[in-house]
Amino acid sequence: MSPIRLALAAAGFATACLPAWADTPLPVHVLDSNEIGALSGMPYLDTNSQSFKMAAAATASAYNKPAQTLGVQRVTGGTAATYRGAPNSAVPLAPPMPPSSALFEMQSTGDSAQTWAAMTGDGKPYIKATGFGAFSAEATASWHTSLTIPAGAAGKEVVVRFVVPPVSVAGATEQQGKARWRARMRADLLVNGFPAWSTDATRLTTNPEDAGSNPGEVIVLQQFGTELPFTTNDEDADAGNNTTMGNINGTSTKKTVYVTLGRFAQGTVVDLSMLLRGTATSVPAANGGTDNRCKWDFVADRFFCSRATVTVDGATGETPRIYLLP
Repeated sequence: MSPIRLALAAAGFATACLPAWADTPLPVHVLDSNEIGALSGMPYLDTNSQSFKMAAAATASAYNKPAQTLGVQRVTGGTAATYRGAPNSAVPLAPPMPPSSALFEMQSTGDSAQTWAAMTGDGKPYIKATGFGAFSAEATASWHTSLTIPAGAAGKEVVVRFVVPPVSVAGATEQQGKARWRARMRADLLVNGFPAWSTDATRLTTNPEDAGSNPGEVIVLQQFGTELPFTTNDEDADAGNNTTMGNINGTSTKKTVYVTLGRFAQGTVVDLSMLLRGTATSVPAANGGTDNRCKWDFVADRFFCSRATVTVDGATGETPRIYLLP
């Protein structure tokens, strides 16, 4: 029996309903608060004691702006960071999150996109993918490590702790420059290349033609996998917490997750990766359409554009931990 199960049994918790441990990996189990408490004081591996590889990738494209190449950086034991903008611009890389002075002013720039992606040397992700009008912005931040299971009487139980920092999936429908926008963030813990734990949050407008003073526009937050703790919930029975333009920019609180991957025989090599992906884009009402582009107003002498933005702010994140339990 694993130390976690032993601690629970000693505390009087029933374990008969739980699957028996074997010397092979079992389906991932997310630990509850009692099981997490049993880990207190146990040693673990982190970015200070285990070799981690960090990677960041960014793309950005927008109507009538020069095409940009994919930005990629890979670093072992340090921060990987990259940026792409359409049009291109010279801005500071994350972290920290980009200042407002680094963002395009859509009134004069019009259709545009900007993407920051970074994974720090201690495993904290930073993502900002944003744009106006007809655009696409995509960012990926990840860490990867491989560990060889050391000797143990019955193999080692592997427990991974990771943190999904505060996330925002947001947008804005401009009445004079309507567009069907979408903002999405997905995070996956991969074990030997296969998803073991996932979360996915997408916010989108379903009918921008009803924007502005018409209350018919519906903005929806959809979540899959393990849900992030957003203040809005468009899929429950409570209409009082649905997404509106007034609460659309709210962020989730950070989510700390402990998962046990089961037992592995000594000498087994286990690849672990954490990937976070942010995608912000808009689409026309019909294939080949142009209605999602920014609109120029000659009287106001400026563009009017709808927007979509994804952010992952690692400032309050925490270093990943790997427990190898006897």
